Amino acid sequence: MNYLYGASYSPLVFPESAWESDLRLMKEAGMNLVRTGDVHGSWDRVELQEGNYQLDTFIRFYEMAAQFDQQVIFTTGASCPPLWLQRKHPDVVILSNLGQQYPMAASYHWACIHHPAFLEASDRYLRNALLPMALAQPNHFGWQITNEIGFPFMPTQQNAEIELYCYCEHCQAKFREWVQQKYGTLTAVSDAWMWGTTAFWYNEWDDIEAPRAKPSAWSGVTRWLDWRLFWQWAFANFARRQHDLIKQQDSPHPTSVNMFNFKGFDRFGTFTGLDQWQIAQNVDHIGYDLYPGSGNKLASRPEHNSIFLDHGRSVSQSAGTDFWLHEMESGPIGGWLMGPDYNTGPVDIWRNGFEALGHDVKLLLYQPWREWDYQPLHWGALVDLDGNETPRLKAAAGLGQFIRNHDAFLQTARVPRGEVAILESKANAIFLRGVNQEEDLFAAQRGAYRALWELDYRVDFITPAQVINGTIDDYKVVLLPLMGLIDAETAVSLSNFVNNGGLLVGFARCGTLDHQGWSHHQLPISGLREAFGLVRVEADSPPVPPIRWNGRSYPGYKNRDLVEAMAETAVLATFEDGNPAITLAKYGTGHGLYIATQADSGYLQTEGGLLKTLMADLLPQLGIKPGVTISYTDKNIREIDPHLLVTPSRSMILLANYHQQDVTARVAVKGNGRSPHAIVAGILEEEPVRWDQQDDTILIDITLPQEEPMAITIDWHDTP
Repeated sequence: MNYLYGASYSPLVFPESAWESDLRLMKEAGMNLVRTGDVHGSWDRVELQEGNYQLDTFIRFYEMAAQFDQQVIFTTGASCPPLWLQRKHPDVVILSNLGQQYPMAASYHWACIHHPAFLEASDRYLRNALLPMALAQPNHFGWQITNEIGFPFMPTQQNAEIELYCYCEHCQAKFREWVQQKYGTLTAVSDAWMWGTTAFWYNEWDDIEAPRAKPSAWSGVTRWLDWRLFWQWAFANFARRQHDLIKQQDSPHPTSVNMFNFKGFDRFGTFTGLDQWQIAQNVDHIGYDLYPGSGNKLASRPEHNSIFLDHGRSVSQSAGTDFWLHEMESGPIGGWLMGPDYNTGPVDIWRNGFEALGHDVKLLLYQPWREWDYQPLHWGALVDLDGNETPRLKAAAGLGQFIRNHDAFLQTARVPRGEVAILESKANAIFLRGVNQEEDLFAAQRGAYRALWELDYRVDFITPAQVINGTIDDYKVVLLPLMGLIDAETAVSLSNFVNNGGLLVGFARCGTLDHQGWSHHQLPISGLREAFGLVRVEADSPPVPPIRWNGRSYPGYKNRDLVEAMAETAVLATFEDGNPAITLAKYGTGHGLYIATQADSGYLQTEGGLLKTLMADLLPQLGIKPGVTISYTDKNIREIDPHLLVTPSRSMILLANYHQQDVTARVAVKGNGRSPHAIVAGILEEEPVRWDQQDDTILIDITLPQEEPMAITIDWHDTP
């Protein structure tokens, strides 16, 4: 099988007379996979009346796609039920916390996944219609379960927050079952859901109801946590339901789910019910949808592509699966009549493609191939509305040729484990969204990631479950950006990580609350106390005094902790009032670094460079260095983004280039005891490059034209 490369196409939308031309252009561009059946011509355009499946068009499309050597990945359609389902069962529409149904003919995922009529109809559609149709096609590749799983991610009213769903009787009943399974007794629930303003005692399981308000409105924190954790379980469970249905008839073909992270109205999936880590355990592969141009993200978040893709790669690796991109932006995007938000061009096609390949993506699909005239918000594409070629298609064809040139390597190569990991917790994110501090968490994750990313470290994401099972022991550094909720077991496991030689980096308010969102009685809690070498931590109120470190003053940010260090703990820096600001403890064979202000999110602020400067100074002293670095004159915010792929005999460094000028650069790569046999660089044509070896470091000199990507290929000698 070749590397999977292609685009999304809507045969129920585009005229059949255009298929042949479009498919021929796809093949000429090096593509071999088409995604269809998602939201543009899905279940709602197939089962027009109950039990009447109109699949002939899809069958003809499969047949014509086969003539051009295109495989087909088909979507199960669960996001787009037909109208007759709502007319027959009016209560099938998801219900908000305000008792309002989601508006019909708006976005997808409007039907409740717990409604018996929806489950029966979606099961029947998949089992009786799609599976027999697809399995009869020799070029059927696999399945995408629903589309962007979760509740609708756009607000229906003119406000800045999406609605909370779903409060229908079926979801309430399912929530009661989940709560009973978790707590076992009503006494346990009543104790766990204790809250100062309304401390209800639950006498019957029917007394259990989902909260309709967030903790910011003085509603119970643990009840809120349970409600949103329930929904993350529920959507992961629905993905498993569709996966199992498919596997009953079709075990050979893979299942997958496409999704987001860091979405504008719901950064961490709290409202939409999205836990990527859980979902990845329930299907064969997970994928993300990459749209940097939507909202022009890179203008304000230059690390966006890398942090987004590193998160998805980390999730897929945690499940032992490949990482896919079901959707990658293919043209000018967003803005409606006043748009586009960003005029995605050939340079972006190349650059985003190199970002994807460099982050271990094993399936890459553009969305869309051709734009839809009935949806004038700008959403691509590689060809224009009439199917004519664009410069973007030429760039996609060039990327296709690059993929073909390196097909075997790209399929087998992997991104090495990062030197650094960022700990994230869905419970922590749910709590912070509930108290209107989600953007603080987003900024903290971004700041921690960006500081290390700009220093050329590879950064992975991990979860508390991975901390507890010892997966983090392979990392050298773990950061805890705004990790307010840390339970006792996780804290002890983090201390074990330090004891075994790791560096743990904490920030103000770290580990303040337990898994229920309740305050720990003593701070730091056991485990963190030993790891950070602190006797006491107490929250202080703003303003935060400046920090003196290495002869320079840095601003504190947001808040600070007043800390008392153990006698053997080093105080590296103080606030101007004399209180410790940065401490470093030795514990076992590792270290705990505590920064008593929000230096994570503070890094994104003007003059907020403390975290990066501290890491640049401290990590090399501890023997922690990045595997690949790139240096050039006036290097600022990693305008050239290097990504390492490896096999036992070959390494490739993919350079995504955002620099606005020609650049002469030096790339340094760890040899890990090996010497190169040959090093070449280029895109479609490769040339030998100058290189030198100093100890275990390979130094490669290159020249990069403005915004052009580059691949550096290193073939290693068989033995060191």
